[in-house]
Amino acid sequence: MRKIALLVIFVFASVAFSETKKLPVTSDVGICAHRNEVRLNTGGNSRVRIKGNEHYYLFNFDTKAIRNWKITGATLHLKLARGHLRKVAFCTVPGKWVEGTAVNKPQKGSTCFTHVQYPKIKWRPYGGTMLDATFNSPYMMWRTSDVKYQGKWMEIPIAPELVQAVAAGLSHGLVMSDEKGQTRENHDVYTREQDNAKPYLVVEGKPHHVAIGLKRPAAKTSPYKAGGDFQRGAIRIDTSWPGKKVLGSRVRIRQYIGTMGYRLVDIVTFSDPVVILPTRPVNKGDFKWSVQVETYIGPQMYARSDDWKESSKPLAIPKVPKIIWPKRFSLAGMAPGWSRLRRLVCEKPLPDLKGFRTRKPTSFLPLITPRNAWVGTQVVILPQNGKAENVTVELTELKDARLKRARTFPPLKHVKLYRVWYVPKGKQYHAELLVPLKTGQKFNIPWKQNKVPQQAGQAIFVDVWVPKSTMPGVYEGKLVIRQGGKSAMSVPVRVRVSSVTLPDKFNIVGDMNTYGSPARAMGAKTSDAKSFMETEQKYYRLAHTHRMTLSALPYTQRGNIGWRGAPKLKTGIGPTWPYYRIVDWSDWDERFGPLLSGKAFTKKHGYIGPGEGVAIRHMYLPFHENWPVPLSNAFKPWPPPKDYKKFLQWSADLPPLEKCIGRGMHWWNSTVNAFAGHIITKGWFGTQYQVYLNNKYYFRDSKRYTGQGISLWLLDEPMFVDDFLALRYFGSLLRNALSVRYFVRGQENIKFRIDISRPTHQRNFLDGLVKLNVCAGQLYSQRRLIEYRKRKFSEEYWNYQMPPSFTKDNLAWSIWPIRSFCWSATGTLVWQTIGSDGDIYKSDPTALMYPGRKFGLDRPVPSMRMKAWRDGIQIAEMLRMLKIKRKWNNIQLRAFVGQVCNLDGWEDGMFTRKNAPIVTFNKCIPQTLDTLKRAILQELSD
Repeated sequence: MRKIALLVIFVFASVAFSETKKLPVTSDVGICAHRNEVRLNTGGNSRVRIKGNEHYYLFNFDTKAIRNWKITGATLHLKLARGHLRKVAFCTVPGKWVEGTAVNKPQKGSTCFTHVQYPKIKWRPYGGTMLDATFNSPYMMWRTSDVKYQGKWMEIPIAPELVQAVAAGLSHGLVMSDEKGQTRENHDVYTREQDNAKPYLVVEGKPHHVAIGLKRPAAKTSPYKAGGDFQRGAIRIDTSWPGKKVLGSRVRIRQYIGTMGYRLVDIVTFSDPVVILPTRPVNKGDFKWSVQVETYIGPQMYARSDDWKESSKPLAIPKVPKIIWPKRFSLAGMAPGWSRLRRLVCEKPLPDLKGFRTRKPTSFLPLITPRNAWVGTQVVILPQNGKAENVTVELTELKDARLKRARTFPPLKHVKLYRVWYVPKGKQYHAELLVPLKTGQKFNIPWKQNKVPQQAGQAIFVDVWVPKSTMPGVYEGKLVIRQGGKSAMSVPVRVRVSSVTLPDKFNIVGDMNTYGSPARAMGAKTSDAKSFMETEQKYYRLAHTHRMTLSALPYTQRGNIGWRGAPKLKTGIGPTWPYYRIVDWSDWDERFGPLLSGKAFTKKHGYIGPGEGVAIRHMYLPFHENWPVPLSNAFKPWPPPKDYKKFLQWSADLPPLEKCIGRGMHWWNSTVNAFAGHIITKGWFGTQYQVYLNNKYYFRDSKRYTGQGISLWLLDEPMFVDDFLALRYFGSLLRNALSVRYFVRGQENIKFRIDISRPTHQRNFLDGLVKLNVCAGQLYSQRRLIEYRKRKFSEEYWNYQMPPSFTKDNLAWSIWPIRSFCWSATGTLVWQTIGSDGDIYKSDPTALMYPGRKFGLDRPVPSMRMKAWRDGIQIAEMLRMLKIKRKWNNIQLRAFVGQVCNLDGWEDGMFTRKNAPIVTFNKCIPQTLDTLKRAILQELSD
């Protein structure tokens, strides 16, 4: 009886000990992330907006009364002025901010999206926005919460650990976001400037006294060479405490720099380990440091490492590559053929000329090239009076220039001649299509079919294939121009072949994305399966010979699988659930087998180029939200409303995705493993198989699009939280399927790929799931985030872009692969590449391969932009070889390119300005790339 009484007294004492405090919001401001409002301060507003990824609410509250509390619960009371918030998220804030007093205008010293104190102090020491410092920082902590209503007042629970972080001084208030941005609704809330609607928190907890100043194990620190640059070294700090569940840590770093004393850096982290880049320059690597870590478990600082011992290890600073070759080469080399005479404006006829001549024939200096590569140039024929008939062009075999020697090497026989077709853009005509020109084939100048006003000349493109068996040396030949069978003139052509050989594997990717089969552009019909597949393979061969990969998406926005885009499934009703099983691979194998085995790229099919007999670099698998399991069978509730606005509201009000789908998608596992097993059976290990989710819900909008989309989310270029959660769900399905170890080798080839234009919004949703991340300009603007994800999760990056087309030249197409590789991307991708018959009469930037049937050809023809892209890919491939040979990191690689190409900014390493030439490559001219190629070949040959 006595024990029971004591127990009851103890329980009542514990209940009585809990307290509740009402904490006023002491400062708040709306953060505007819309591109036209990023510098606005709203500290004086009585109401601010919370909307998707455009508007956020930043607030702080008085924590004096709860500083020694153990928080058990917290609720934010916020009055709604407009809209209807459904779900929100809160995140810690790493630095002090200033509320300001402005009303929707910039204010010096106040907080906005781009600055903690506008215009001088950024959110992060090396630059970045509020999102970079909070939700998208890997070192911050965030939690979601559902919104409850009491009339117009919202009662929003806040995770106790977030309030505890503010009370402990680890966070300067919290920032709140709208997690249902797909509705595009404006949600306005009242701020503390509104007297009758001041926001406040109600916090539950109890005093919890913990001894202050206890020792914790010293943090493990070490130099981190991969994170440093030429002026600043990096430290890797492991703040973990084995066996302890910690709230967060405050890391203080003393930076000793020679005799200058030290500078104190204070960093908060809720995760570990962290990599720190000192913000002060390092002189000759003599930087030393000491670290102290305070770790928080409860309401107060629990333990501190009190070493403050100066490290004896200097920071590892990468060496600047020494450039020793400039005296050997200059910018006098031959400009790439695709860069010359890009635009033809014939307002006046050219003066009469005697016979024929080429424009600047003396500029045909030696073309330098590696082996297993193409090298091209261009010549323009200008006849007398601007007209000529029965003209023929022939390039003789390129023979070893050392003909006097007893032994000569086999000549370069594989030469392709093209007649350049011009397409109009406005009143200007641009050299674009390359129509094959057979030796001895007669043509007239001007090209009547091309209909270029007052055309007075004809451009000829010369492409020479240099096999990997070619012996190094100089090869010479002549481009012979005849009229009526009589020789008019000849132009010397010289090719200097290096000892460097490009690999057959396409390590630098040129992804020629398209939707559905390109064979339809040539008029092929699936009713004649054999002819259809033969036409399709011609497109794949044309891409392959340019070191590119045609990648055709096998499904549509409607959720339909294209012709033979997937193996045949058998569906039925099992004991407890419908089943979906692959039962026939024959049609899929017949279509894709030659591509996956490499048989489509052999001499049997007339193939000439790199990667002979090698499988395509990558391909899409048919997996998406509607295959192998139809979304209508797996997702509940179904169907969605047909009205687009109602659909957005319906999707925002859905329960969590896992509850809507349940076990409906579990057949992904068996189907993925069936693909892995089939890869093993066939031995198709040379291809990367990509699971890529492309569909978008806005195709349901009949006013702007087809109105027939199947998707419930933006799976390609996601914008809002539900989009990322859907990607995480399907990525987890794939990861779980690949966790089965039976098909290990086949599974290694299957990768989860995403295309994200807004990596600043992905937070940690996709951590550890993504193998290939395709992003746009953020490759350059979010450099530190991408470096972190590459380091932490081994993600591969490609750059998704469309370089300028039909301008004064195509230089940007060649610079693109080089620039992106310098900034850590291993591939470049265009969203659409297949042209139509009509595109030969108008400029279409998305047409890179054109159907040849208008020219009497049964195959596609390349564009001049495709040649420029190819040249850039070849140079980037050589850069990759040099990077491996010299064991450089990306910063050293950029230093090499910057010095060779005279691009300023490479000295700044990771802190390079966004507009620096090493970032933009704006200072490049065609001769710059020729010089870069020569420098790389020299370095690789040494």
